[in-house]
Amino acid sequence: MWRESHRKPMLEPVGPSFHIPGGNMSYRMSRKALAKLLASLLAFTLIAAACGGGDSDTAVDEPTDSVAEGDGDAVVPTVSLAEEEEVEETPVVGGTLRVATEADGDGLNPVSNNFAVSAYLMANPIFDPLFAYDENGEWIPYLAESATPVEGTNSWQIKLREGVLFHDGSTMDADDVIAAFEGTLADPLISLAVAPSYPAENRIEKIDDLTVQYNLIRQSAHFPVNLTSQLGMIPSAEFIAAAAADPALNQAPIGQGPFKLASRTQDDKTLVERFDDYWQGTDMIYLDAIEFSVVTDTALAAERVNAGDLDLVITSNPDAILTLRSAENVNTIENLLSGENDIMMNTRAAPFDDIRARQALTYATDRDAYASLIAQGTSPLADSMFHPDLIWNNPDVVQESNQPEKAGPLVEAYCADFPENCTDGKIDMELQYSGPSVVQTRIADLLTQNWEDFFNVTEQELLQDSHILEVAIGQYDVVTWRQFGAVDPDNEVVWLECATAEGAIALNWVRVCDEDRDALLYAQRATTDLDERVAAWREIQASINATYSYIFTTHANWTVGYGPQVRNVCGQQGPAGETLFCNNQGRQYFHNIWLSEG
Repeated sequence: MWRESHRKPMLEPVGPSFHIPGGNMSYRMSRKALAKLLASLLAFTLIAAACGGGDSDTAVDEPTDSVAEGDGDAVVPTVSLAEEEEVEETPVVGGTLRVATEADGDGLNPVSNNFAVSAYLMANPIFDPLFAYDENGEWIPYLAESATPVEGTNSWQIKLREGVLFHDGSTMDADDVIAAFEGTLADPLISLAVAPSYPAENRIEKIDDLTVQYNLIRQSAHFPVNLTSQLGMIPSAEFIAAAAADPALNQAPIGQGPFKLASRTQDDKTLVERFDDYWQGTDMIYLDAIEFSVVTDTALAAERVNAGDLDLVITSNPDAILTLRSAENVNTIENLLSGENDIMMNTRAAPFDDIRARQALTYATDRDAYASLIAQGTSPLADSMFHPDLIWNNPDVVQESNQPEKAGPLVEAYCADFPENCTDGKIDMELQYSGPSVVQTRIADLLTQNWEDFFNVTEQELLQDSHILEVAIGQYDVVTWRQFGAVDPDNEVVWLECATAEGAIALNWVRVCDEDRDALLYAQRATTDLDERVAAWREIQASINATYSYIFTTHANWTVGYGPQVRNVCGQQGPAGETLFCNNQGRQYFHNIWLSEG
């Protein structure tokens, strides 16, 4: 659990991207399974591709002049909610909230479609999770009534709430939770990340109609955080079986959330309408409907929000953020603590299987130019996977860069040993990125200029699906990426452990296996002692830094931009009246929002 004392004062809350716990990548895939993987990996796009972006919380008309703490010179408008809170405003019932998303998912079935930000935005109204994060970053029961570790074991028992109805009128029970868990194990990608956390048999048990027991291999003191993501979203068992037989049904999910699906045209519009039999009642579900529209150019979407054609957009694109900041009729909620933009190197293939090549690329990178020309003042420089305002951050870890004088001797030594990987005294390499994208092209051009004195850079632009697949199967040299930012850092284990670095597919993208690091990852997972966890994560950051496999550039800035008619954006509540975590890396709840009449 994440308590307020776990972090220093911060501008905005931090949140995770996409989470799948555990994972063993040793897996032989058929062509059919590989095709399924390709579709699944689309979900990684919004977390993985470093397209820029950000968020910030603004619920009043005028921003203050606060400056973000930490590295870099980015001036970030922050907004107090006090002015809105002082106004006694009666919520308005009715209306349709019009939301722009920068992409779509391959489906909205949490059991078989892997969710990134856009899919979460559309799925959150349809599915309540078993657990959620409150405003302080602590997990709270949601669909679950309680979570209890089983003494003397590695197991956890989850008790469900009574009387929860699905949109088809059936009642949710333990059988639905078990069906959802087993459905993830049947998925060619999600299963790779879930199964290694459990024994081969007796992974999950039905204790009674409303209680299930998860039996883990290793001790986990934070297991409910794993069920705050799509793994905690539970479709009905009947729907799961039907969608397995007919994948087209993944576009028409049956959940138990405050809104039910009304219509959906993939890659265009998705409409959800208020569910009158919602288990918590509808007294505080003010909207009639929410319409999600895919607008891939979020700078254009930002202009449409300012014009009143859309109500809300969520983006991490610097150009869109600047548009939102300057718009007269837009409030913003910015979050600089929910992810990092970085450059990744494949440590399992030449030339970057040699640390000298990785060091040379690091020293040749001009991060100051990156912050100026790419981030454009929307986000500060990053040194590691944690923002300096987070207690997990190791202040002694510094991202090296801007030292081209050190790159030359390393390249000379490498080329002397491996002349077949060099041309004219420079190391041959490929820089891969996703596109077409104005921002990504700008990044690629800048980095190529940084490196051209020491590397022969070939640029390769791929469509996002192909780009993500190439990285997952290790067919890359260097890529730009966006990663990390989990509310509870235990959810970062999947990207760092040895189990996800091996085999045909890797979620440990850079493919670094460090058994000492694994010991730290699993030790912090097993303890509730905050000091021990902080110490472990600080060592983990140091170990990452020593590998020269990542070059951290800037802290990702997720921004929610919305018109003045949109009320109560950060006032979403949990079952016991808890205020929920707002702008969790762009993942937003909408169930207590209303549209003012003014």
